[in-house]
Amino acid sequence: MQHIPRENILAGGLGLINEGFPFIMNRRIKHKSDIFKMSILGFDVICFGGEDAAKTFYDPQKFVRKGAVPPPIQNTLTGKNAIHTRDAHEHQHRKAMFMSLLNDGNIDSLQGLVREELAKASAVWETIPRIVLFREAAEVLAKAICRWAGVPVTDEQAVHAARSFVAMVDAYGSLGSRNVRGRKARKDMEKWVSAQISDVRSGKTKVDKQSALYVCAHYRDTKGNLLDIKMAAVELLNILRPTVAISWYVTFAALALQDYPECTQKMKQGNDEYITHFINEVRRFYPFAPFMGARVKKDFQWREHRFAKGSLVLLDMYGTNHDPRLWEEPFRFNPDRFEGRYIKPFDFLAQGGGDARSTHRCPGELITVETLKTFLIFLMGDLRYQVPEQDLSYSLARMPTMPQSGFIMEKIKMNKID
Repeated sequence: MQHIPRENILAGGLGLINEGFPFIMNRRIKHKSDIFKMSILGFDVICFGGEDAAKTFYDPQKFVRKGAVPPPIQNTLTGKNAIHTRDAHEHQHRKAMFMSLLNDGNIDSLQGLVREELAKASAVWETIPRIVLFREAAEVLAKAICRWAGVPVTDEQAVHAARSFVAMVDAYGSLGSRNVRGRKARKDMEKWVSAQISDVRSGKTKVDKQSALYVCAHYRDTKGNLLDIKMAAVELLNILRPTVAISWYVTFAALALQDYPECTQKMKQGNDEYITHFINEVRRFYPFAPFMGARVKKDFQWREHRFAKGSLVLLDMYGTNHDPRLWEEPFRFNPDRFEGRYIKPFDFLAQGGGDARSTHRCPGELITVETLKTFLIFLMGDLRYQVPEQDLSYSLARMPTMPQSGFIMEKIKMNKID
């Protein structure tokens, strides 16, 4: 049995606050080990990373999610007792509900709605001096996903929902004012969506039986019981909120267009495969999710290290996506790295590892990729705009993070089609 390196409590706590995304990666480098142990709030936590660690982490025979998602995150980001905390058959059963909504036809229809909302938004953008892309993307996505899900919503309600969803996501890395805003936003959204669920169940609101609103309202658990209204609302929000969260990726994609104009030229040549490579590199290169947590299901050994039942374990997602054993020059933005590359289940952790149908990998990953493609094609082909001088830096210590300015665009004009 090998000794697991330990990070001292002061360096561990301050390091996480001061370093953010690369904290686990930096400690793995420091200890020259893919695994180390530290104390957070008085609890021992095992941190590990790399492809082999990810493969182990997503093994349902070794890890469970119950008890791994801390209350501050459940109270803001995911909702209490949501799919993220479910395991085994219960998780599979609920995951099937999400997957049933994500067929190719539904994803295509969502993209059509995103394009419609972008066209309406850009007509307004032409009339004002400048916009902040992050804010506008969130509103476009909120309007599109609510329409797609069958949620009756006015433009004003959609804008409020967009801001609330942004607050919920922005809260996950904070225990301060951001967390307070995120808690309030979640309460507001759960109340709003619960009313929608209630109206559908009572027959007051008629919606398409294939819509996400209807499916969540009528979902039955493994015992054949309808979810209580609040729980159904939580899971519907776990469709709406992550879609609006794509606005973070949209903003980073716009930054990449600005910083790497040679990539823009390649995409404008009409190479659809290269656009996908570019999107994957945006998702790999830029910071989105720092790590993922789970608890050990039963005692086991990994590389002669003992994992005791009940232990909290964090998988280094950011570090695995920047692991030089997996990615040549990992801190260089290079979409060509995906040319001819077979993406294995556990080497690219932009939105989790394994198979989305059976593990805790995000079921909406295809929506993310296709939505980014829709935005990129729009930004490169439908718009002309200027990027004024602004602060486009982003802090890796802030979780989540984005360019400081939110990516300001000005002098926006739609390209006219003859």
